[in-house]
Amino acid sequence: MKALQKTLAIVALLIMAAQTVRHAYLLWLEPRGSVLDKYDQPLKGQISGATSLEELLRRYDQARKEVDLAKQEAAKAGKEVSDRDEAQLEPYKSEHTLRDAISDWEGKSKDIRALRFYWFIGFTFFVLGFFTYRKLNRWLGLTLLIVAFSEFIYWTSPTFLGTTREFDKLLENKFVFSLVSLMLLMVVIWFQRIFADESEQV
Repeated sequence: MKALQKTLAIVALLIMAAQTVRHAYLLWLEPRGSVLDKYDQPLKGQISGATSLEELLRRYDQARKEVDLAKQEAAKAGKEVSDRDEAQLEPYKSEHTLRDAISDWEGKSKDIRALRFYWFIGFTFFVLGFFTYRKLNRWLGLTLLIVAFSEFIYWTSPTFLGTTREFDKLLENKFVFSLVSLMLLMVVIWFQRIFADESEQV
């Protein structure tokens, strides 16, 4: 069992330490801007600077009104708005960009809720596994600990980059939960004396 514990602890430690460092880098060290940003449309800066979903929704409402007005004017003139026009011309382009930003924000909010929920499920398995290992049955306790750390690793693993502050919030959550998971792993390694020399074990 000791060899299995050492192997699992090493693998978990490698994964969790690497992803915690990655989250810290993305949060505080990765360059976010580009010298070409000044040439991008101002809407992208407004989207990335949005502090709430309601703020994006207000901008979208305005853009949607402009799109509806543009479609009415096109219909009066007997013109048909093509998919190409909607992808390249204003106000259609801004409306699509804002819609995508809102969908992205909502998706990241769901990710945060899932992360928190499943991490606490993992923590429940951790508590059960820790005490089961020490008081009842070592194999059952180890199994529960494996389930716990599988949840920790999966739900704090890296995600793709986003364009709104909700991504930063998700990244902050992943960093904190990843760091706490790493500390819990160190607690298990310490109390179970997983890396202790054979001569030190009783």
